[in-house]
Amino acid sequence: MITHPFSAVGAIIEAFPLLLSRRLRLFLLAPIFANIALMVLLYTVALSYMGVAVDEMMGFLPEWLSFLNWLFYLLLNIVVGLLMFYSFSVGVNILAAPFMAFLAEKVEERQTGKQFDEDMSFAGLMLIAGRSLKRELQKLAYFLPRFLGLLLLSFIPVINVVAPFLLVLFSAWMLALQYMDYAFDNNKIPFPEMRASLREKPLLCWTFGFIVMFAVTIPFLNLFIMPIAVVAATLLWIKLFSERFVNYADLLSQTR
Repeated sequence: MITHPFSAVGAIIEAFPLLLSRRLRLFLLAPIFANIALMVLLYTVALSYMGVAVDEMMGFLPEWLSFLNWLFYLLLNIVVGLLMFYSFSVGVNILAAPFMAFLAEKVEERQTGKQFDEDMSFAGLMLIAGRSLKRELQKLAYFLPRFLGLLLLSFIPVINVVAPFLLVLFSAWMLALQYMDYAFDNNKIPFPEMRASLREKPLLCWTFGFIVMFAVTIPFLNLFIMPIAVVAATLLWIKLFSERFVNYADLLSQTR
């Protein structure tokens, strides 16, 4: 477990040259187009309404807490900013999910020699897209109640001081879950099984998630972080998880 943070850092570093290889570099385009479209929309909305939203929330503070206005204003800005960040992330992930699943496949094939028997006809591609969308909706169903619960904590006096920190920790966890899931899903690992596996390696997930979270804040790099994170997460799947699920899909099909 102590070495897991180093494994996360090493996978991110290894992902850069791998993604730029001749067979994989085209996968940079899909998330870039999705990022640009949604980024323009998000920043337009954020600049128009963020200040108004924060001022409205500040109006609910009791008078006796007015001396803490600066602190609550900071915390509310963090919460609203995270809400915008999640809206952006969810939109991009849904749009780019089929391409990222295919990227994870190609990385695993390149690194292990394994071949995925995917139908590349139009009907087959629609099935892949449908499977990816279903998985994204599962992640959304997992995310929303937990996020809303943490968001509600930010309105409770005293407790709201720690709410932004809990939201940041949850954000890192969700980023790890989001990007590591592509390799798990490609290998037919159910969503609950994937979550259970990640919970066994919390330092790995939080380190990976915080690296991605930090990279998202860096201009230009944030356009490429999605495929970089998918490649890095697939490398971590190969190194730390895949042996546990050898022949899992075959065993699962036999029990049905």
